[in-house]
Amino acid sequence: MLENTLFETHFNIIPFPIYVIDINSYEIVFCNSSFKAVFGDRTDNTCYEALYGHEAPCIDCRIPQLVDDKRGPNGLSLTVEKFNERNDRWYQLQEKALSWPDGRTVKHTIAVDITELKEVQNKLVEAHASLALKTRQLEHLAAHDNLTGVLNRLSLEKALHAEIDRTERYGREFSFVILDIDRFKSINDTFGHQVGDEVLVEFCRLLVENLRQSDLLGRWGGEEFVIICPETDLDAVLKMAEKLRSRVADHAFDGAGRVTASFGVTQFIAGDSQRSLMKRADDALYLAKKKGRNMVLEG
Repeated sequence: MLENTLFETHFNIIPFPIYVIDINSYEIVFCNSSFKAVFGDRTDNTCYEALYGHEAPCIDCRIPQLVDDKRGPNGLSLTVEKFNERNDRWYQLQEKALSWPDGRTVKHTIAVDITELKEVQNKLVEAHASLALKTRQLEHLAAHDNLTGVLNRLSLEKALHAEIDRTERYGREFSFVILDIDRFKSINDTFGHQVGDEVLVEFCRLLVENLRQSDLLGRWGGEEFVIICPETDLDAVLKMAEKLRSRVADHAFDGAGRVTASFGVTQFIAGDSQRSLMKRADDALYLAKKKGRNMVLEG
């Protein structure tokens, strides 16, 4: 028929695989030369078997979306992406129902191979994910002590400033602890700096295991550490510090044996600055050292 020839000529001009199927039988009634070059001549085969090796129509078949209640073309055009396991390729499918010259309603599909594009997109997604991961890693490194993994001094200063602001604004309470490993220099001198570093790492691990998730532990410098304890009054922080002191004193550190720590604790008082708060805790720590170490004192 002349109409068939016109359709076929039109579809053969397009440089992408095109196939036409009967919407009732799913049989391929026409495939253009580009389609045949990729899949072979599949005329009179069902589309689901010829293209995908399925025994029944695809569960995501778009025919119901392309026809009206009387199974005639509704004028809608759909564009979807689909992976063909049979030839391991990605295709962008543009589909539309139309009336074939012999009166049947058919669906025609233009299949554009986008495999290379998908590979580029996947690489781009992977690159973004890798960049996001590296950014998080850099942010973590910038905020944490390189050796022990706890917060560094800069992060502690920011957190303490924020906690003071929060407490003053909402009338809450928080407490503050400065602690120091006793006679740490002698550990380095006796066992070497590598053992000293291992003690610092193990010491922090021990503290983290015995702190609440809301408590912020950080390395202030050398063997000195700070703990910020939100929503904690003086009695509670004294009990917490005594628990930590006991855990440390009872622990056998690899390569160094028994190690103790001294603690200075204080509670935020209205009007406190970061400096005044830290001075009270530091004075209490100094007194604990002076009185014999391995103790908790309040300031």
